[in-house]
Amino acid sequence: SLSKNRCRVFWTRAGAGDPALRAEWAAADEPRPVADGRFLSRPGLFAWDRIDPGSALLAAHLPAELKGQGADLGAGFGYLSAEVLDRCPEVASIDLYEAEARGLELARRNLEPYAGRAELDFLWHDVAAGLPRDRRYHFIVTNPPFHEGGRADRHDLGRAFITAAAAALRQKGRLFLVANRHLPYEATLEQAFVMVRRIADDGTYKVIEASKGTK
Repeated sequence: SLSKNRCRVFWTRAGAGDPALRAEWAAADEPRPVADGRFLSRPGLFAWDRIDPGSALLAAHLPAELKGQGADLGAGFGYLSAEVLDRCPEVASIDLYEAEARGLELARRNLEPYAGRAELDFLWHDVAAGLPRDRRYHFIVTNPPFHEGGRADRHDLGRAFITAAAAALRQKGRLFLVANRHLPYEATLEQAFVMVRRIADDGTYKVIEASKGTK
C-alpha cells in the first residue's frame, strides 16, 4: 500500500482479498442517523456526526422572504438546503453542488421529504472550478471549505466559492455565507458585490450577506 496526506491506496489480486476485512470496511461507511434522526450521514464527510455550528448560525439568520431559484454550494449531506426549505416557503428550486459523491448521495436521500415542495437538483461538481453558465440564481447559501487534507487554512477555496457565487447570481441576487471569524473574505466579497454586511457574529463564526444590487 501507499500512504500520503492521511490517504491510502491499496491493490490486490482477484481472489486474494480478505472478505471479512472488506465487509468490515464497508460497514464503517454505512450511512447512519444524526441530529436526532433528522439526517443520514457517514464518516469522512465534513462535520459528519453533528450539525456544524457555523451552518446552524447561518440557518438561523436566513430571511424568510427568500424566493425563486437558489443554490447550496458545498451542500454536504443537505442540512442548509433543508433549512432553506423549512424557513423560506416561497423558494421554487435549489441546486445542491457537492464534490464528495458520498455526501451528495445522502443529500438526495435526506431531501426526499421536500421533493414536492420545490424542484431539487443534485450536482456532483467542484464549485471552485466555477458553476455552469446556464444556471442563474436569486440566492446562494454556502459554508465554504477552508482546509484540505490536514493542511493549513486554504483561503483560496473560500475565495473561489465567492467568485463562483458572484458569477452565478442574477442581478440583485444575494449570497449568504458563513465562515470562521478569522478568515479574510471581506476584500473578495467587496470586489464582487455591491453590498456586503455582517448579519451575525457569535465570536467564532460570522454570517455575511452580499448582494449584487441594493436591497
